[in-house]
Amino acid sequence: MNTRTVGTNLRKIRTLSKLSLKDVADDLGIQKGTLGNIERSDKSPSLDMLFKLANYFCISVDYLLGRTDDPQYEKYIQPAEEAFFNHPATSKDLIARYKQDKATHPIELAPVFLRDYEATRDEHSHE
Repeated sequence: MNTRTVGTNLRKIRTLSKLSLKDVADDLGIQKGTLGNIERSDKSPSLDMLFKLANYFCISVDYLLGRTDDPQYEKYIQPAEEAFFNHPATSKDLIARYKQDKATHPIELAPVFLRDYEATRDEHSHE
């Protein structure tokens, strides 16, 4: 694994997503320094961490590894997430739970989790 490529591509997708190292590290439950070390190519990510990062950013592992220049970013997820995050009835707890699920499960499930959390939010806002 070329750690320089992984670090460069990770930093590129993180900055395009307008997220800080702290934001991503907190969402993934890791130290900010660990993520910084991966971005600076000082440390190779584990296979598990590669999958978590790919799921978190809705990109392919191949993009992180430099096997493709196309991150295959799922463009429909980002606007849906922004609408969910910015909805006045969405609690910080729901956002945190969604981000945790998205980071630890196959990315194909992100839209399912998002719909479930939207339904939960809507149920609680009508009580």
